[in-house]
Amino acid sequence: MEIIRLIPLIGFLLFCLQIGIRAFVLQRKGTRLSAREKHSSKGISTILLIAFFLVFTNELVYKAGLIHISILPEVLQPLLTGKFILVIGGIVLILLGNLLMLLTLHALKQSLRFGLNKSNLGKLVTSGIYAWSRNPFFLSINFLFIGILLIFPTPFFIAVSLLTLISIHFFILKEERFMHENYGDDYKNYSKKVKRYF
Repeated sequence: MEIIRLIPLIGFLLFCLQIGIRAFVLQRKGTRLSAREKHSSKGISTILLIAFFLVFTNELVYKAGLIHISILPEVLQPLLTGKFILVIGGIVLILLGNLLMLLTLHALKQSLRFGLNKSNLGKLVTSGIYAWSRNPFFLSINFLFIGILLIFPTPFFIAVSLLTLISIHFFILKEERFMHENYGDDYKNYSKKVKRYF
């Protein structure tokens, strides 16, 4: 088993662990992380998210060589394999994605929020990594998924990465409108100084 094949799995799990631990700690301190009420978080979206997570994790574990069964059909297996430059680029992006998430969570401190809700506004964070990018949280997710795609360029990971990039971009546009409405001139001045991505 090649160690390189483990990097996407380890990177993905480390990424999820960083967010999970921060969310757990903040919830224990009483910080409200979600715009939704507790009872409304159940339902079809939760089931779909869990199903996606299981399929995605299964595919990473399968590609790492730790199991010999893939949920996905054989037709969704690698298009390009063994391209050294792609693998190196993927490793770099996975590491950058995790580092960027670490810096993002450090800069957010108690301001980590999921969803857009006027009654759940945190303080506008403009320091740390947020002085370089308005969306380092989402940028780190993009880096992670593109990195995994470069190491395992299968139709499945291509589709997941494209859907992730597109949906994150549209969510950012929606979030920017929300930020302008709720933070006014502070956000307007911030967005003039700091770019959306880099």
